[in-house]
Amino acid sequence: MNLLLPWLYDHLEPFARRIAQRAATLEPADEQRAYLVEVSREIVRSGAYRQELPRGATGEELSATLTWFQILDEELEGYVAGDRAPGDLIARGGGRLWATFQAHEPICAAWAQGTAQAVAPRVAGRRVLELGAGTGGTTRLLAEALRGCEELVVSDVRQSFLDRIVAGLAGVPVVTAIVDVDAPDPALGEFDVVYATNCLHVSRDVDAALAALRGLLRPGGTIVLGEGSHYSADTPSPLSLVLSLFDGWWDAPRRRPGFLQPGQWLAALRGAGYSLACAQTWSDGAREFGGVYTARA
Repeated sequence: MNLLLPWLYDHLEPFARRIAQRAATLEPADEQRAYLVEVSREIVRSGAYRQELPRGATGEELSATLTWFQILDEELEGYVAGDRAPGDLIARGGGRLWATFQAHEPICAAWAQGTAQAVAPRVAGRRVLELGAGTGGTTRLLAEALRGCEELVVSDVRQSFLDRIVAGLAGVPVVTAIVDVDAPDPALGEFDVVYATNCLHVSRDVDAALAALRGLLRPGGTIVLGEGSHYSADTPSPLSLVLSLFDGWWDAPRRRPGFLQPGQWLAALRGAGYSLACAQTWSDGAREFGGVYTARA
């Protein structure tokens, strides 16, 4: 386990708890805001979040993450009432803050690092597909190893994301593709390795997406997924409060919204026809933090 994760989540819980206590008393204007209110009520009911910051905490380690919580804290009543749109709050954060949150701060970086460690030994001479590259956190960690691959296809739903990532991949045999994880185009061809970090949980149907991706893997090919987790089936991750601003999180239709539990990922991989499904998961005994899942086609 990334040994910093419990301490880092201890940073977030007092901020998330304060927001949740207020949000739990509000009447939401629509379905998206109702998700935030219900998650807040689950947090309050659980009684599991700490009230005080851990000793020695300064907030510097998670300044971008805590800024997202601050924006939600300041806008909460107006947002839940429908006076402020999700896009208004997202725009306050901006792309630079989102990139720092996703790719550089230690909570999200833990998933990228775990994925990169699992993928790096597998890519030499192989054809590789990255799904949902986003701000490129995992890609950058793999840049040296990927110089030895046959070809990297780096994908997302926005070409602007991909152009920025490719600019930093000198020496990597890379092409870009726009890929819908729910319906990947068979014309992409076959791959030896498919990997993604915090991408597949936004699919409309995890089981169908995994089955479609298996169709892109050569026999014996490997899928690697780095994914966060809710604390438990009854206690949401504190990140749920901020991520509820984004489509694909609050409105995911099957078995969640948001993160899946480790057992759900393993069951989904096996159900989609993969073999040798296994996981390196991170937990402090009371809270699940996610992990890295691998399986073979």
